[in-house]
Amino acid sequence: MKEINQYYTLKRGEQVFIREAKSSDSAELLETIREYVFTSKYLLVSADDLEQTVADQREWIRSLNDNPNSLLLIAEHEGKIIGNIDLTGSMEFDENPTGMLSMGILKAYQGKGLGSILLKLVLDWARANHQLKVLCLQVFQGNQSAINLYLKAGFTVFGQQGTTTSLDATDSSNNTIMTLNL
Repeated sequence: MKEINQYYTLKRGEQVFIREAKSSDSAELLETIREYVFTSKYLLVSADDLEQTVADQREWIRSLNDNPNSLLLIAEHEGKIIGNIDLTGSMEFDENPTGMLSMGILKAYQGKGLGSILLKLVLDWARANHQLKVLCLQVFQGNQSAINLYLKAGFTVFGQQGTTTSLDATDSSNNTIMTLNL
């Protein structure tokens, strides 16, 4: 499969470089994830997620890179990681291979089209993969811009899951589960 490794232009003209993550990205990617987690009220995280180490991050990157049904892309602006998207696919031998999708972007780069670019790249990759049959994701019900992005890409609402409280405890609503048949 073709490697993802090129520049894209955002809505306001910024150039971002999107590529597959490497183990050497572990520390910076962890820092970026922590930044967008702590500045967004719409990300679903657990206490374990907040205690990740660079070694944990390195192992996560390695596990995704070693799984032919998984992909981790990072977006860089001026050499700094500003966002990522990951597709964690089930192993090849599963009867109905599915993938879980997750994305995060630093606040300063949201609303500029980066999410659409990252999502399109992952969806194109998943369709070319020919193993995965269904993609799933979870999104905080109050995050309407993300829900709209996923609906536009062809995802449908599968259902709601219990009440989730945002990290900063300012919002509490259902977790929306969305799926896409490939």
